[in-house]
Amino acid sequence: MRPFTLLLFVLLAGVTTGQQWNTEDGPQLTPRIRQYAKSDYGADNQNWDITQSPEGVLYVANSGGVLRFDGLNWSVHQLPGRPSVRCVTRYADRLYVGGYGEFGYFRLREGQLGSYVSLSATLPPEEQGEEIWNIELLDGGAVVFQSFSRLYWYVGDALRVAVPGDIMFAHAAGEALLYPVTGAGIYRQSPGKEAVPLPNSDPGGQPIVGLAGSADELLVATAGGVFRYGHDGYGSWSTVADSLLFGQQINRLIRLGGGEVAVGTITSGVYVFDSGGKLLHHLSYGRGLSNNTVLALFEDRDGNLWTGLDGGLNLIVRSEPLLFYRSGVRPIGSAYAAAHYGGSFYVGTNQGLFRYRPEPGQFILVPGTAGQVWELRATPYGLLCGHNDGTFLVEEDRANLISPRSGGWQSVFVDGDSTRLLQANYAGLSLIDLAKATGSGAAEAEHRLEGLLAPLRYLAFTGPRRVLALHGSRGAYDIRLSADLRSIERVDTLTSPDLIRPLLVRFGDTLLVQTDDGIYRYRDGAFNELTAFRGAALTPGTYVLPGREGSGEWFKVDPDRIVPYRKERALAAYPVTLRRSFPALVATTDSTYLFCLDDGFALFDATGAAAELDRRELLLDYAGVTGRRVEGAAVSIPYAENDLRFAYALPVLDRPIRYRSRLLGFSDAWSEWSTLGAREFTNLEEGAYRFEVEADWFGAGATASFFVRPPWYRTGLAYTAYALFLVGLLYALYLQHRKRLRLQARKLEALRQRQLQRQRIEARNEQLEAENRRKSRELANTTLTLAKKNEMLLDLKGELSKSSGSPTIGKSSQKLLRLIDRNLNNEEDWAIFESHFNEVHEAFLKRLRGEHADLTSGDLRLAAYVRMDLSSKEIAPLLHISIRGVENKRYRLRKKLGLESNDNLNQYLHDF
Repeated sequence: MRPFTLLLFVLLAGVTTGQQWNTEDGPQLTPRIRQYAKSDYGADNQNWDITQSPEGVLYVANSGGVLRFDGLNWSVHQLPGRPSVRCVTRYADRLYVGGYGEFGYFRLREGQLGSYVSLSATLPPEEQGEEIWNIELLDGGAVVFQSFSRLYWYVGDALRVAVPGDIMFAHAAGEALLYPVTGAGIYRQSPGKEAVPLPNSDPGGQPIVGLAGSADELLVATAGGVFRYGHDGYGSWSTVADSLLFGQQINRLIRLGGGEVAVGTITSGVYVFDSGGKLLHHLSYGRGLSNNTVLALFEDRDGNLWTGLDGGLNLIVRSEPLLFYRSGVRPIGSAYAAAHYGGSFYVGTNQGLFRYRPEPGQFILVPGTAGQVWELRATPYGLLCGHNDGTFLVEEDRANLISPRSGGWQSVFVDGDSTRLLQANYAGLSLIDLAKATGSGAAEAEHRLEGLLAPLRYLAFTGPRRVLALHGSRGAYDIRLSADLRSIERVDTLTSPDLIRPLLVRFGDTLLVQTDDGIYRYRDGAFNELTAFRGAALTPGTYVLPGREGSGEWFKVDPDRIVPYRKERALAAYPVTLRRSFPALVATTDSTYLFCLDDGFALFDATGAAAELDRRELLLDYAGVTGRRVEGAAVSIPYAENDLRFAYALPVLDRPIRYRSRLLGFSDAWSEWSTLGAREFTNLEEGAYRFEVEADWFGAGATASFFVRPPWYRTGLAYTAYALFLVGLLYALYLQHRKRLRLQARKLEALRQRQLQRQRIEARNEQLEAENRRKSRELANTTLTLAKKNEMLLDLKGELSKSSGSPTIGKSSQKLLRLIDRNLNNEEDWAIFESHFNEVHEAFLKRLRGEHADLTSGDLRLAAYVRMDLSSKEIAPLLHISIRGVENKRYRLRKKLGLESNDNLNQYLHDF
């Protein structure tokens, strides 16, 4: 970084320089500092050594193990036996570590610690047990592990032990190792060669506690301070450093990438000097550090300085063109305004107006100004101070109240008039006459404009007598003033859009009204919302502030950062948070801006702003939820392991980072921004996926593509089996269908045959019925004929019987009577009748005779006639008996058949 040597302002009178700001008694301007306590990293207090991987991951030797920090997550890694770890150094794909009785290396892979390999375990037992305090890496790859009595040279795969004596911290200088031997000075040794003492390098018996730089420009730290070493011996490096470091118990010494020198002490924190020995920063407890005992110093790849302390880790951010004044033990409060006036520097805070005095190097409250300061404005008549209790004109330590009107938020000069200002305050608008304020009419210096009673925070002239004024919390007004500017002629309330917590800034002739919901350009009583400003996209919560007039510099302010611009070109963003309710940014010198902060203020050197920050690589590691790490850039994952956890971090160590991510193939939507560095997905379906993650700094991002294989039952082989099974099933169904068709055909054929048989039977039945009807008719005819014949024969017999007494026919009559009797009792007629009857009535008589063997032939005849439904009258001739005789026969037949009196004989015979 380009350091601030003139840290605040080069005052016009030359009163205050940056060096005076960084005296022991004066307020310190320091880089931004991030503190990490053991509760953050989860190990012990002491941090003895620090190194960094090419990916930016930090490794720390802690009494509780090796700490790993990727900018988001801390982890602790133990050595065998869990010794305290005293030193770490990275080379290539190895992290060398040392501690009590143990040294070796971890393998590094894609920012992750792999397996550990112990080198000390390969030593003979008598060479083991030393406590390793330092590891030095030489050009060419040689690694030297150092205890306070031994050097372990690790060259290639060979480990060699050297015992040079009592030695303090060695120092790598190219391909050689420099190490101080107590009472003998400094030795130089290269791998495989003998140690050579440097001439005149014994500092008179004082222990050497640190070496820095090359052998030709070597700095040596002893109990007496820091010295420059040459072949002629020791010489003074810096009288300033000598005076500051005297008696401070130096513990660490390193030279930084820009030539600066950092010194860590046991009792007074860290001193940072430029290459010539001029103090740049003194950081200690109460001045940014969390502890005064410095155990380790390390410059990371960004040029930031890490301090390993007896109680935690601190990061001193030297890579930014920013220096901060923190109130510390002399609080001045939250800054709202700042100004350089009359050779003095003033800061207005929520506690009052403070003036910096080089002697005694403090901010001193200007008497009478305790309370909230809103504005500081230089005028020809003094420094105007808008205050919660009124308005003051300030000269050095004197503050004169020129207006009792509360809340002087903002004032603007009347165009073309350096004696009058229009002020927005709690009561509305006031006109302040500075000439009267410094003359005899001080009581009349302020005049409130009637016509608008409302708290006004911002105002700007939009015409000769036109003013845009913003309400303190909501809304805006278009105001027309009278010709003498002492009254309001008209007020138009601007209701659209709804301006909540509005902020008014002027860029030349452009007025911008800014709210949390958007930024609007104001012109001729109308607001037009902007989506971009000078090529920069605008989002809700973003606002812009002008830089020094005519410079083309301006700033886009986001909730967690500020982005400087030169015209339309964005420079690197910085993690500075300005107060949204009342942002204040003051142009000081031609290249310096002051940012008002909640705790003090910050100075920004615009000339040191990087054109843009280097793009950084985001680390992405993903594994199954079960913990098995997924390897490779594009992998195939079994379906049984389709629960994945993605862990990611951007190894930027000087600021908090937020992330958003999405899993294409699962959802195209990005997650919300979050500081969490992991996402889990469970029960992912088979298919191709692409995980994408972005960080909100440095344009960093990472992707991982993978494929979740289908379950075994949805693989190609399974589908082939399914296809074969389906073909087999279809074939089986076909065979079954064909069998069913055949069976159905047989059933249909059998049905057809049955139908034909039924038809034949029906036809046969019909034929039989017809035959039966014919035979019935014949039987009826035969019976009728027989009955008629018998009736005629009986009639004839009767007539003959009447005339049988006549002598003329006696003999002939007797012959006829015998003939009639033969015909009446003719068995042939009965046989014919019985034959016809059986054909019609299906062997009725035979069955009846079988059931009732006692029936006579006369009984059977009667039964047959009854079954034919012949009446007794019709039956009598057939049986050639009287009707009464028939009834008697019927009665006897009933008895033989076993019928009761109420049983119907006809029905019985029909049903038999």
